[in-house]
Amino acid sequence: MLPSISPQHCIELSAGEGALLLPVIRIWPDVKIATCELDPENIKILKSRFQGKHYNIDVLSEDFDTVFEGRFSSFDFAVSNPPFSWRTISEYDVGVLRHFDLLDVFSGRRVRSEVLFILQYIRLMAESSYMAFILPELMVCSSVLEKFRSRLLKLCSVVSVSEVEVGAFKGTEAKTYIVVFKKEVGVHEFSYTDVAGKVSVRMQEAFCSGLHGRPRPLSLEGDDGFSAKRGNLSGKECRSLGLPYYHTSGFFKSADGVIPMPLDSAVILGKKPVIASRGDVLIGRVGSRVVGRAVVSDGEYIVSDCVFRVRFSNGVDSNNFLKYWIDNCYPDVVSQARGTCAKYITAQDLCTYIRGFIELGGQASILASR
Repeated sequence: MLPSISPQHCIELSAGEGALLLPVIRIWPDVKIATCELDPENIKILKSRFQGKHYNIDVLSEDFDTVFEGRFSSFDFAVSNPPFSWRTISEYDVGVLRHFDLLDVFSGRRVRSEVLFILQYIRLMAESSYMAFILPELMVCSSVLEKFRSRLLKLCSVVSVSEVEVGAFKGTEAKTYIVVFKKEVGVHEFSYTDVAGKVSVRMQEAFCSGLHGRPRPLSLEGDDGFSAKRGNLSGKECRSLGLPYYHTSGFFKSADGVIPMPLDSAVILGKKPVIASRGDVLIGRVGSRVVGRAVVSDGEYIVSDCVFRVRFSNGVDSNNFLKYWIDNCYPDVVSQARGTCAKYITAQDLCTYIRGFIELGGQASILASR
C-alpha cells in the first residue's frame, strides 16, 4: 500500500514495539529510523530492533519541541497507529492547535488524540513527504470532524484510503482505514479501496465529506415514500414506565395493573415518544449483536433510542421490505457497522439502504417476495 518512494528518514510517534516499522526496514533496509514512545520497556525493545534515535517522551508535551528543535520539516516518511481517544485539551494542545489556526474547530474542552498526532507529524515532515496512518472511522468518515478534514487538506493531500475489515486487529472491533497523506497541497484525486478490494478514484473533496459523499438529509414523512425515526427514550426509561415498548431485546407488553393509554398522543418524561404502530418496521440501531436486526411491529409500542422506526407511506408491504432487508442489507450492516466499541448504523446509512429498495420500485417487492 505504500507509495513508490525511497525514504531516507522515517519516524513513528507512539511506536509501541515497532510493529509498523518492521516491514518498513524490510523494504528499505538503509532508512534511518526515529521513534517516540511513552513506555520505557518498549524503548528497550525498539533500541534492540532498530538502529536510530529512540525517545522516551510524551509527544503531546513540551518535550516534543525540545527533542525535535532544529529537526522540524526534515523527515520524508512516517507511519503511525496513533491512540484512538478523546482527551481534555491541555495548554500544550492549545499551542499546537493555534499554530495551525484550528482553535475555532476545537473550541470545546476536548480534542481527538489522533488530530494532535497528525499535526505533530505535519510539523516534522518535509515538503512532498508521505505519512501513512491507521485511523478509526470517526476520524475518516464522521461529520463531527468534517471541518478538521477540510482544514487538513490545506496542509496536505490524500494519496490513498483503504478500508480495513472489521476485526482485522486483535483485541478491538474498531473499524479502521489506512490513509496515506502527502505533504503537498493541490493533488486532485486519490484512490479508494473498499473492504471488498474494489478500487475507485475520488476527488479530495470526498475526504472532507466522509468518503461516501454528502447524503441527502433524513426524509420527512411522505418525502420519499417513507420516514425513518430514532426513538428518544432509553431502554431503562422504557422499562420504568410499565407501558408497551420495543427495545433491542424485543417487544414488551404493559405491566400488570397499568392502565392502557393512547401512546400516540402521550408526552412521557417531558418528551413526545416515537411510537410504532402495526406494520412499522423496527431496526436495531446499536449493539454489536443486534445492530441491523429487524422486525415488523404487531401493535402499538414506544420505541427506544436504540431502535429506528421505519414507516412507509406509499403502499409498500412491510413484510416484503423486511425480507429484502434481511436478504440484501443485513449482511452488509453486520460486516460494515460503524463504531469503535458498540457497533451502530446511522440514519444516513439506513436511508441509503431504504432508498435502494424504493428506487427498485415494484421489482423490489417482487424480489423480496421470492
